[in-house]
Amino acid sequence: MGKTSISYFKLLAVALLLMCGTAVAYAEKTVADLDGKDWERYEMFRHLFLNGTPEEFYSYANEYAAELHKKGYKMLYYKLLSNKGFFALRHNQIYRAIQFAEALDHEVREDKASDYYYLATGLYGDIYSSSHDKTRGETYFKQALEEVGDRDVKFTMRVYLNLAEMFCLKDPQKSLKWVDQSIATAQKVKNIDYLSMSLAMKAYIHFITGDAQQFFSAYEQYTDLRNQDLAEFNHRYDNILEVARLAYNMDYEEAMDKVHDGNLAVDSSLAVIRIYALKGDLTQGLEAMKRRYIEMDSIYSVIQDANFNQLAAETSLMRSREEAAANKSLAKQLTNWLIGLTVVYLFVYIMGRRRLMRKIWAKNKDLRAALSRAAESDRMKSTFIQSMSHEIRTPLNAVSGFAEVICSPNYELSDDEKRDMQMRITSNVEQITSIINELLELSQSESEDVIPDSEKTDVLVNELASTVVKECKGKQKTGVELRFTTDISDNFKIRSNTYRLKNALTHLMDNAMKFTELGHVELRCEHYGDGVRFIVTDTGCGIKAEDQERIFETFQKVDDFKTGVGLGLPICRRLIRSLGGEVSLDATYTNGARFIITI
Repeated sequence: MGKTSISYFKLLAVALLLMCGTAVAYAEKTVADLDGKDWERYEMFRHLFLNGTPEEFYSYANEYAAELHKKGYKMLYYKLLSNKGFFALRHNQIYRAIQFAEALDHEVREDKASDYYYLATGLYGDIYSSSHDKTRGETYFKQALEEVGDRDVKFTMRVYLNLAEMFCLKDPQKSLKWVDQSIATAQKVKNIDYLSMSLAMKAYIHFITGDAQQFFSAYEQYTDLRNQDLAEFNHRYDNILEVARLAYNMDYEEAMDKVHDGNLAVDSSLAVIRIYALKGDLTQGLEAMKRRYIEMDSIYSVIQDANFNQLAAETSLMRSREEAAANKSLAKQLTNWLIGLTVVYLFVYIMGRRRLMRKIWAKNKDLRAALSRAAESDRMKSTFIQSMSHEIRTPLNAVSGFAEVICSPNYELSDDEKRDMQMRITSNVEQITSIINELLELSQSESEDVIPDSEKTDVLVNELASTVVKECKGKQKTGVELRFTTDISDNFKIRSNTYRLKNALTHLMDNAMKFTELGHVELRCEHYGDGVRFIVTDTGCGIKAEDQERIFETFQKVDDFKTGVGLGLPICRRLIRSLGGEVSLDATYTNGARFIITI
């Protein structure tokens, strides 16, 4: 009997080992391992992903996902869930893509499948990148790279290329760094598909930035690889590189025809603007920029950010309600279990219920905070739309109108009229550029709370302040005097970031000159404890008591008839706080406005 029992347990152990081995094999099964019916099912999924309607694709994907889950093909199953998100993005279904990303993230964490966390994180990166939220997109992509390690090289290279394309305009050097990493990885694993796309992306970045020498260097590497006629070579970027080559060879008409043929795999409007820039055609270049602004509606990324904040608030509300409901259910169960117990147990129950009510009150407080954030997000969105509608479209219409008059053969203009229109065009373009620069500054200042010491240098206080005043001269209204005074010696230095400090001072000076019609605008430097104070004083209209704190809020304007979108003072405060200082308004000064920067 004993020997029989031992044999039985041996057989059971062998069976369990075989089951575990089978589960591992299923979990690691990839596309390359599929055959027969499994391969046919995968091919149908791939076909619908590329060519199917949303109704066809989602119906088949849900059925196919259930089949893969049942068979235990974990890798294929999780990647299918990820591809549902990519499909939603391709069809501009942003919220649906977020829902798929949340579902995938929840499932891999419930399954404790840490090897596949990167799929959900990478999908979040794609969502924010597609919505022009570069800060969040970069954060999620970098996290995905940490999570994937060396398990999925193709995924790693795809993320590198996404980061490269995302920063090709904002930060070309960062973009080239990512694309070089993709090239190095593709060469290491001998992946011709991603190597060809990476070389093409490098050439495209040099085209967009206008570096002809570097473009032709990368283009030559790309064509050398293409001429080898390798089956894995990816021709996705052939058309845009041919457009770039024609443009650099001054075949502008043929390049433009190639753009109109389509299939560039990149933003065609950027290619059009670059072609006109190489051609030196200012009028057509401005028209191309106008069309691009209209297509993007100039505020797409900010609206998307507001929508995402609303979605986050809604998600927080739903989760809080679920937790509150779960707590109430727990309270009922405790009540049923405690009925009939002794006074001691009743006392324990009462104390437990008090703790529970405190949790519910805390959750209600979170709900109110979430509602407040959603309302503020909606207010910010509405304010921004109202400001942009006037501040960007008005100068764009002016530029377009003057350009049509100058270029029209029906009008004969004197030299003075032409110079006047040229000055008005330049002024309106500078106004648009200033607004865009302020938006970029706002985005950058939000992503950096404190500047590290490694980015600080010794700054000569008087030299920096006098330079700001000199650069502002000529911008003030007639009858306004610009002054610079100091009680600090010329060799006095502070440890700070020159760019951010100078930028903050410039914003304060611009603000003072905008609201001062007569009198003077003064920048003064003086000692203050172990540091310094920069004081900007004007003799303008001043600031009402009820507006003195509101002016530091984003998109707030004291005078709606003045140009600008209400970002100068908020940007100034964030820049100075990132340097460890503070900006304040001197409420005791009544002859205008006086702002004080303390470093």
